[in-house]
Amino acid sequence: QRSKHRMLIGLLATLILSIGISQIILAEKAITLSSNPISISKQQKEQNTDAIVYLAQFSKVHSTYGAQHDIENNTISGNSKLSKSLDLLYSNYINHFPTNVDVIIFYVPEEGVPTNETMEELQLANRPQIKLHPLNSTYWSLPYNLHESDSIHWNRPMYSIGYRHMMRWFAILIWPYLHNLGYTHVMRLDDDSYIHSQIKYNLFEYMRDNHKVYGFRQPVIEDAVGVGWDDMVDKVLDVNKDATTQELVDEFKKDRRISFYNNFFIADISFFIRPPASIFLNMIDESNLIYTQRTGDLVVHSTVVRLLLPPERIHWFRDFSYQHMTLCTNPKCGHGVVNGCPQNGGLSRGVGTYTDEEWSAITGHLKVKVEHDKKVVERGDPPDRKCLWVVRYNTFIGAKDVMKCLKRKERCYPYLKQFLNSSEAAETSKFIPS
Repeated sequence: QRSKHRMLIGLLATLILSIGISQIILAEKAITLSSNPISISKQQKEQNTDAIVYLAQFSKVHSTYGAQHDIENNTISGNSKLSKSLDLLYSNYINHFPTNVDVIIFYVPEEGVPTNETMEELQLANRPQIKLHPLNSTYWSLPYNLHESDSIHWNRPMYSIGYRHMMRWFAILIWPYLHNLGYTHVMRLDDDSYIHSQIKYNLFEYMRDNHKVYGFRQPVIEDAVGVGWDDMVDKVLDVNKDATTQELVDEFKKDRRISFYNNFFIADISFFIRPPASIFLNMIDESNLIYTQRTGDLVVHSTVVRLLLPPERIHWFRDFSYQHMTLCTNPKCGHGVVNGCPQNGGLSRGVGTYTDEEWSAITGHLKVKVEHDKKVVERGDPPDRKCLWVVRYNTFIGAKDVMKCLKRKERCYPYLKQFLNSSEAAETSKFIPS
């Protein structure tokens, strides 16, 4: 009788163990299927731990901004912007480090899929680093307690639900996704992010060798954080008193709106998937402010990074020229922004790039094109009202949101100077106006 009992117990234990293993296997398959990458081999995943990522819209009409135009008022599609961004990325960076990085282009199939013509335009055949990853509903859907019908009551309703999915993706969900694929570091570019000068070193290796966790290119003032954001951040800090230092909290609270324009960033993924950052992100996600208040991924990144990382772990890249500029193409622009003029961002000059004469020629041409945009002229605005938010300095041309962080007398500079050593500060002072 005892032998029968032992046999039954042994069979039961074997069954439980087999069920457990099968559940683990199913869970691993679920992760793989939810990620659903295209054209990524095991060998390549093991070889490359660095990823440059885009989120592409393979359509002519943006879900929030509608039909888009370039600086010369030509209608442009997501494909043409992405193609230009990739051309500049390859010519100014990847061609010099061709085997060390994957370029992942995320897209949402419901919003458009890449056609054969698109594949050819993006030169996928000649760019083996590029991988296409469709995002399914695991990563592109409302949290369980929100409903699409409620969106008419959300803050800034002109921003589509898809736009808010994008913010949640880059703020919360991208970190575990890339971690599950074996990546350790990520660099983001938007389809209209343009690297205009050559980068002569491996950005990812620089981050690792110098123990940097987060890198940015353009600082910015972001006041549109949404109702309830500051209270929620204070609650997170109160619940997690040991997550950071009082010195970092005090520095953050001096001016909570100093931010990192995260259409370009480089980050160590492990920072965001481990406590205390992961705890912060989870509480932010559960607040639903990304959807209900349109609290952007820029705000989430900047808050978490500034609160949890000392300045020596953050890097301000200033040695290459970078452009990300959104033109106002419809009535949904910020206060005081003329239709057809820069609404956000601009072109930042890399320290040591271009002579003053070359920079003047580049920005002069850009300013002329902006000021004589067809839509501005059609409005009949007087010359002194055209593109009031265009700011032109030795270091930058574009909208005021970035400019506010570039002048030494402006509110950002006391914080930003922490990223400069004495020689860098002396060199940078030549380019930053007082």
